[in-house]
Amino acid sequence: MATFRGKNNLPARRMIISRAHYSVHALTLLNRVNGPTLETSQIKDLHLDERIFIGRVDNNNNPLFVRQDLLDSFGNPTPARVGLRFVVDAFTDMKAKFDRDLAQGKINRKAPALTELTVKKSYVNPFDGYDELLKARVEQFKKYVVVKGALKRIHNFESFADVFMEYVEDTAPRQPITRSMYFLTSNYSPLNSGLAFEVDTAPYDVDQYKADAYFSQKNFEYFKNLASSYGFIVDKNIPWRLIADLNSPQMTPYIENALGFAGGSNFVLATAFEQTYNDDIPSIADMMTKFYNSVVAYRPRTVIREPAATITPYSAKTVFNKCSTQTETITRKSVNPFDIPTLYDDGWWLDKYVHIRNIETGLGYSDVTVKKIIKNASDLVKRVDRLSAMGYIISKFDNVEHFNGSSFYDITRLGFANEGVGLERDVEAAVQQSVQASNFVVY
Repeated sequence: MATFRGKNNLPARRMIISRAHYSVHALTLLNRVNGPTLETSQIKDLHLDERIFIGRVDNNNNPLFVRQDLLDSFGNPTPARVGLRFVVDAFTDMKAKFDRDLAQGKINRKAPALTELTVKKSYVNPFDGYDELLKARVEQFKKYVVVKGALKRIHNFESFADVFMEYVEDTAPRQPITRSMYFLTSNYSPLNSGLAFEVDTAPYDVDQYKADAYFSQKNFEYFKNLASSYGFIVDKNIPWRLIADLNSPQMTPYIENALGFAGGSNFVLATAFEQTYNDDIPSIADMMTKFYNSVVAYRPRTVIREPAATITPYSAKTVFNKCSTQTETITRKSVNPFDIPTLYDDGWWLDKYVHIRNIETGLGYSDVTVKKIIKNASDLVKRVDRLSAMGYIISKFDNVEHFNGSSFYDITRLGFANEGVGLERDVEAAVQQSVQASNFVVY
């Protein structure tokens, strides 16, 4: 039997080799798989191409979150576990079939896993994770302004905004600012989508457990076939996780029963999910308010002492006397979070939003292009409304093709390799330029 040594505590090089070995050879433990295999029709690798974005972007790559009113409980003994209604309905029928087969002796009760079918993990609210990130960043920002000596430049909210944008410039390439970007990072899990659930609580990083308890067991052969017959796919990297296949004929009747129509993945994503960008500016305003008020609470006053300019008695020349100082006391007042969103006009907020998105997505539009996006968005606000302007801005930034690991990125890398030219940074630049160009086909 193959040995898989992948764990999170391995040195970087051994980790890469171990993960690659698992990716290629894990499925060879299945029946009728005779050679290196990345996927089967029932088991999918969510790290390949854009599958990692299942349940988090629509067909236009707009980030999404699931509608809370469409979530339902998986029932006893796990009433707190929830998922989208059609996912719960499909699982309920699947569990009934599993329990019947278990009673009839078709499932090995002594196997290391899958001797029962109970939801152990399910929907996790993504906004909870974003709120936790925000709390951590409040503390980070306070340290930032001290280290950068920026306290003396923060007199009020407006002067704070300049320091905030410098902070964004320094940190956003590594840490998301907007909720839209947060939903596109590794912070977001398939469990945040309402489409996935897990039937085991094992750690995700121990590859040998996946091989011993799942891929090499007859119970898993049964499990993957059963899951497929009810419209679920198995996550190759977490084989106890099932995800609803929105285009599966087996899932179709459950979707139709829950939503009134079954039009495939595009219909479900449009009906059961909402786009995040509508609330991006309010969430940025809330973040900025929390950051500023935290500075006020931390340092309500800052005294600045500087050498004073004096005139020598023998000359009209101005000099700075080290023994003479002048002081300035900055007194900061907190702001009401309800006032900030309306204190500045749409143009002010759109300017901040476009600059933040340009930094955090890594698309790196030039200053000229950024100004063009801001102008076009401002025109749309005046001629139509803010929602239209936000939709336009999102169309320029929410393109997942520039993420390392996307199929477009891999195709570009392969092209460079076949020609024997270019480094990884050249691949990144080529992808970035191509995506920028594709985003400006219209307007």
